[in-house]
Amino acid sequence: MSTPGLSVGALPAPQLHFLTQVTDGPSGKAAIAKTELGPSASRITLSSCALGMFAGLSSTGRRSSRASRRSAELSGALAVREDENVDGETVAEFVPKISALQNQAELLRSGELRQVIETMKSLRKSELSSAISEVDELLADLIDTIQGLRDSALGSTEIRNQLESLDLREAKQKPQKQNRPARKDSVETMMEVHVIGLSHHSAPVEVREKLAVAEAKWNQYAQDLVNFARTSSGYVVPEAAVLSTCNRFELYFASPEQKKYSAIDCVNAFLREQSGLTGEELDPYLFNYSGHDAINHLFEVSSGLDSLVLGEAQILAQVKACHEHCIAKGGPEEEEPIPGAGGKIVAKMLNAGIRIGKLVRTRTKIGKGSVSVSSAAVELMMSRSMQDLRKAASKVHVGIIGAGKMSRLLLLALFSKHPDIKVTLVNRSVDKAEAVLQDDLVKARGGSNASVASTDDMFDVMKECDVVFTATGSQVPIIHPENLEGRERPLMLVDISVPLNVAKGCEDVTNVFSYSVDDLQKVVQANAQKRQAEVEKAKKIISTEVGKFKVWQASQGAVPYLAALQSMAENIRKMETENLSHKLKGLNERERTAVDKLTRHIVDQIFRPIYYSMKEDEAMEEKKDKIWALKSMFNLEPVYKRGILTEGTKPKGQLNP
Repeated sequence: MSTPGLSVGALPAPQLHFLTQVTDGPSGKAAIAKTELGPSASRITLSSCALGMFAGLSSTGRRSSRASRRSAELSGALAVREDENVDGETVAEFVPKISALQNQAELLRSGELRQVIETMKSLRKSELSSAISEVDELLADLIDTIQGLRDSALGSTEIRNQLESLDLREAKQKPQKQNRPARKDSVETMMEVHVIGLSHHSAPVEVREKLAVAEAKWNQYAQDLVNFARTSSGYVVPEAAVLSTCNRFELYFASPEQKKYSAIDCVNAFLREQSGLTGEELDPYLFNYSGHDAINHLFEVSSGLDSLVLGEAQILAQVKACHEHCIAKGGPEEEEPIPGAGGKIVAKMLNAGIRIGKLVRTRTKIGKGSVSVSSAAVELMMSRSMQDLRKAASKVHVGIIGAGKMSRLLLLALFSKHPDIKVTLVNRSVDKAEAVLQDDLVKARGGSNASVASTDDMFDVMKECDVVFTATGSQVPIIHPENLEGRERPLMLVDISVPLNVAKGCEDVTNVFSYSVDDLQKVVQANAQKRQAEVEKAKKIISTEVGKFKVWQASQGAVPYLAALQSMAENIRKMETENLSHKLKGLNERERTAVDKLTRHIVDQIFRPIYYSMKEDEAMEEKKDKIWALKSMFNLEPVYKRGILTEGTKPKGQLNP
């Protein structure tokens, strides 16, 4: 049967001889029967053997221990016992063929079969991963077995010299032997980050409402997700954090790299259960990113690049809230009674997002210039006050007519620039005007010189004001030119209402400078264009910082093994110190403490280069190679500091048998 992607025709094809031990009559004398295979049969036999092993292992899921037993049985079946009377000429003829067989097996393992294994890996079928690793290991054991067979067959110095000469010639003719590739699949400590959510860019409000989570319930929601994705072998989603606002819903979570596809499936199933929506109703509106893309998305969100208003600062405060919730310890005496579910990876990523959001706003002008009508109105007042009013913006008396949403935004923008500026808020309902001034956000920004007045006193208030903003819901103008006649002091009118509250012709009155929402839209558009020009600068900063975070994230895969190594070294240090305790009896307590400190320091200094090496900026595959080397060199089992991943693992510091 032919196998797609595998071609053995390129391999060298020496004739191979397989030895079979037979018993010669009653004497039981061992003899060697020789079976010769032609070039084509040799390639087919060896390839079929390897592929047959792969198929068998894929279907049965046997472990490498069974593969080792197979190779041991193979070695026993092929081995030539030293006490057997084997004809020297036969062995001399056979040994070069063993060398050819070993060479062919090595070429198959490093060549075509390696391509087949890599192709199988690209299919991302988790059930094949153990079989793939076992095939590779079994083929390596086969090569070692052939080597042992060759060594055991060498009964004389003459034959050994002949074989060494043959090996030397072959080494000159073939390329340098490649090192055995590291088993990166076995680095189970690597974690990957993901984000799944809904966006204001695509999801209708009806769908967003189904998944919206009140901030007070963020931690409970994250804990429910972690428990939902729990299996008998551990947690598929050990870390999670929720970010839910009026415009977006996002779940940031981390999973073991080997379980990333299962983790995404679990989160999707959890969202369907929580929302009550079917996959057909929900999936079209969901987005999901993993790895580099997930980190990049968070950094763009915190920088304001993914907001309705480009560069707006409110999202940064929301990311801060998400981080605070995910690291909350929880408890009856804490402000947040339910602990957060964000572990080391997710918490670090959110914290990095906050830092990058600040960095982007510092190094670019992405947050400069007003891009909302209310903030543009305040910016216009500040830029025109000296020219129109002959006063600094901080010294003017401001009147605001109306106490709705736009007036509240005006106050926020105004107090952000000048907290102590003098303001009079005019409204039909004085109580409502007072409530706006007492709003928590408004009070947090200023208002010490703010007061309220009734609409009945509107024109009297206007006589005392330098700047008047109009923001009412009136369908007709409420200020006419005749209301402004006879003013001796300049007045700036800024109308942000639609329909307009200021009638046409007011701009023609002496000492009156009138601006409408159309003037403000020009400011908004100009500022939006300036912000757009800063996007590329922001993305370059974000790209660099994503790379830095990925380096740190990859290094965390080594932490459980470094912890195991440290524990092992500490156990050895204590044991050796205990063994020498009889020689330290003459030391006093101070001297014993000094010896203990010295031995600890020696251990730390020996392992320090390993710790620093794991932090180096390098490709992910190189990092995995290092982690695998550390694991296999010291035969370590990972030690997790957080108990959430330790189900099914061995006690702290315990080594593999």
